[in-house]
Amino acid sequence: MKKHVKLIFLFTLLFVGHSQQAEAQFWKKLFGKDEPKRKTPVKKPAVKKDKPAAPKTTTNTKKKFDINYPKSVTKQRYRIDVLVPLYLDELVVDGKPVNKGRFPDKAVSGMDFYEGLKLAADTLDGQGYNIDVYVHDITDSKHTPEALLAKKILDSSDLIIGAVQSQQIGGVAKLANKNKVNFISALSPSDADTKENPYFILMQPSLETHCKWIVDRLGRKYKNKKTVLYYRNSVPVDKEAYEYVTADKDISYQQVLANTLPTKQQLTPLFDSNSVNVITVAVLDVAYAESLLQQLSQWFPQYDFEVYGMPSWRSLSGLRKTGSYANVTINITAPFYFDGSTASGQSIAAMYKKAYGSSKPGEMVYRGYETMYWFAYLLNKYGTIFNEKLNDNGIAPFTRYEIKPKWDASGNLLYNENMHVHLYRYKDGSFTVE
Repeated sequence: MKKHVKLIFLFTLLFVGHSQQAEAQFWKKLFGKDEPKRKTPVKKPAVKKDKPAAPKTTTNTKKKFDINYPKSVTKQRYRIDVLVPLYLDELVVDGKPVNKGRFPDKAVSGMDFYEGLKLAADTLDGQGYNIDVYVHDITDSKHTPEALLAKKILDSSDLIIGAVQSQQIGGVAKLANKNKVNFISALSPSDADTKENPYFILMQPSLETHCKWIVDRLGRKYKNKKTVLYYRNSVPVDKEAYEYVTADKDISYQQVLANTLPTKQQLTPLFDSNSVNVITVAVLDVAYAESLLQQLSQWFPQYDFEVYGMPSWRSLSGLRKTGSYANVTINITAPFYFDGSTASGQSIAAMYKKAYGSSKPGEMVYRGYETMYWFAYLLNKYGTIFNEKLNDNGIAPFTRYEIKPKWDASGNLLYNENMHVHLYRYKDGSFTVE
C-alpha cells in the first residue's frame, strides 16, 4: 500500500530503545535553566477546568485585519521540513549504535520530539493525508540551519517546524517571511529580534508573556491586597523580568532588592502571620530562587505564602518532595500540560509503547506529536497560509493554543505568539493545574 505520509531522512537513522531520561533537555536554554530528570512519578494532579484569562497585551492600536495575508496556496501534496537536533553522528557509527539502549542526555529531547512527530505522521497517514515530511538533523554540519539555507533546501517547503535555539532562528524566520510560508518555532521562547514577520509563530511564550500573565492574575485576584516583589538588578534576565512585572502601574509592590539574600530583619515587617502573604519573585536562577523559598519556609513556618515565580522554576528540586516548603504555595506558569489519563494521552502512550517499547512518553514526545498533528491538519485543510484560521485548535490533542499577533509599543507587528498559559500550583509535593 502506498504511503500517504512519507518521512524522508537526509541521514542514516538507526533506532535503538532508550530509557526515559531527562524529561526536557531543551530546558537547558529555555529561560536559561535546565529541567531536571524525573526520578519518581509525581502525584496525579487535580486539574481545574476554569481557564485563566489571557494576559493583557502590549499596546495594540492595530487589529487583526491590518495583516494582509496573500491568498493561501492549496496543493495535492505538501512538504513539511522539520529541524531537530538528533546528534546522529555521535549515536550511530558505521551503521551501529554507539550507546545501545541509552541516549546521552543532550540527545534525549530532540529524539523524543522526533519520536512524537513520527507517531503523528503515522496517525496522519492512517487518515489519508498527502504530506512529505523531511527531517533534518541540525547537529550534522551538512544540515545546520545555515547549511540548509545556503543550499536552498528549505526553499520548496510549505511549512517549517523548528526545534531550534535562539541563534538558529533568525535566518530561517527571514526565509519564511520571504517565501510566505509559516515557520513554527516549537521550543525556544526567543524571538531572535524578529520584526514584521507574520509567518513566524512562537509556540513557547516569551518571558514577557509569562510575566504579564502573572501581573494580570495579581490584578484580578489580589486587587486590594499588599504584594511583595523580590527583584535583582544585577542579572540582565532578572532585570528584564522585573521591568515586565512592574510595567503595569496599577499594581504597587513592596519591593525587596535581592541581589544578595535578604535578611530576616528586612523581611519580618513585610509579612503578616494572620493573612496569606503574596510574593512575586522576578528571579530566574533556580538555585537562587530555592534559597529564597527556603528562607520563607525556615524563618516563617507559621506564615502562609502564595509565591509567583518564573517559568524556569519547574526544575526546582523541592517541588515534588513532600514536606518541602510546606507553608508555601508555589505558582509557576507554563504553556503546556499533557494529561496522560485523557483519551489522547492514553492513545499516544499506546502507540509509543508499540513503536518504542516504553509506556511512559516524556513531555517532548507529546509536544512533537501535537505540533506535527495540529499544524499538518491546518496545512492540509487551509493550505499554506492558514494564519487566519489559527483559532481552529479543537483538533490539537491537549492544548487550546491562543496564537495572536504580537506588537511593539508603537503598534507595529512583530510576529505571532502563543499566549496560552497554564498555571501549575505546587504545594507539599503535589500540584494542580489551572
